[in-house]
Amino acid sequence: MRTLFKIAWRNIWRNKRRTLITVASIMFALFFAIIMRGFGKGSYAKMKQNAIEAYSGYLQIQKKGYWDDKNINNSFTMDQKLLDQFESRTEVKNLIPRLESFSLASSGEATKGAVIMGIDPERENKMSGIADYLSRGAYLRGDDRSILLARDLASFLRINVGDTLVLFSSGYHGATAAGLYPVRGIINLPTPEMNRTFIYMTVTEAQNLFSAPERFTAMAFNLEGMDQVDQVVKEVSGEIDSEEYTVMSWQAMNKELLQMIETDSAGGIIMIGILYMVIAFGIFGTVLMMTNERIREFSVMVSVGMQRSRLAMVVVLELLLLTTIGVIGGIAISLPVMIYFYYNPIQLTGDWVEVMKDFNFEPVMPMSMEFDIFVMQAIAISILSVIAMSYPAIKIMQLNVVEGLRS
Repeated sequence: MRTLFKIAWRNIWRNKRRTLITVASIMFALFFAIIMRGFGKGSYAKMKQNAIEAYSGYLQIQKKGYWDDKNINNSFTMDQKLLDQFESRTEVKNLIPRLESFSLASSGEATKGAVIMGIDPERENKMSGIADYLSRGAYLRGDDRSILLARDLASFLRINVGDTLVLFSSGYHGATAAGLYPVRGIINLPTPEMNRTFIYMTVTEAQNLFSAPERFTAMAFNLEGMDQVDQVVKEVSGEIDSEEYTVMSWQAMNKELLQMIETDSAGGIIMIGILYMVIAFGIFGTVLMMTNERIREFSVMVSVGMQRSRLAMVVVLELLLLTTIGVIGGIAISLPVMIYFYYNPIQLTGDWVEVMKDFNFEPVMPMSMEFDIFVMQAIAISILSVIAMSYPAIKIMQLNVVEGLRS
């Protein structure tokens, strides 16, 4: 086998120009495929993380029917001992109580519908890092009567830190919900939809506003990681009254997002597939030319006693070496690019910002460094090469030596 390998290695460098062109085509195809997939997977992971941290959590306990009818009347109370029991689990970092409802927000002549999110400032910040999104002013304190206003909503209402906002809504069981709230801070949230509508206040203040003492619309769970969601959902579901409460995973609460990601991912795979088809034609063209040019050489080698199977193995090894060099080169040139963009995501500017906002995406393109990105693209290139290898192998096994010597 070592002898065959040496012969194959010498053969690929007999025509250096063709070898370099073939290797370069494989290398740059792999490079572009890896970079495209890296940006795609990085963007998807960022969207999922934003959805989890900024809104849904990894899972939520809700009153049964709340998700389909987000009404303050579908809020609930829960035994604190049971909540403490949930929070004591090793997979659970902390629980985040929330009271969410809708309200009209008014400042001067400007009025707009808004989402009121009552939170525990300290617990919420541990999961969403919401304090890091603060662009002006200060973050909420536990005893605060002021509010945090999303940036785009603040711009629409022409209001700033220190100004007062009027909120008017319907509270629990039809009670009037109205109040004047000073703006403590302006926050630039990670998703455009939230930036257009969200107002944060302490959960205690939200309970007072909506006349819903000790009531919540959701109890969000902050976990150690996504791989623990299914297990915790199953265990928590077994410990609550299923007639009154329901447990929803982040996937169940973000179906539209996941469907959009699947559709976009399929489009990306098609684009990479087209790229690979172009490269496949290039590789097969090279193999075809190389094989036809060497028919006489193959015939001579067979005529002097070399087994067809060994000769076919030499040619297969040649293509295998070309593929291996191209794959290693493609990974080698893509890795530093991926590392750079992993630590320095592309911040979109100009018209792209508005385009991304229209689709409710954060205008940033992060890079993923998942190992399977390299593996899957390398496998795809290898499969194409294996298919191409079959042609010279079949040609050699069916070779007519007499006709080959005449060529």
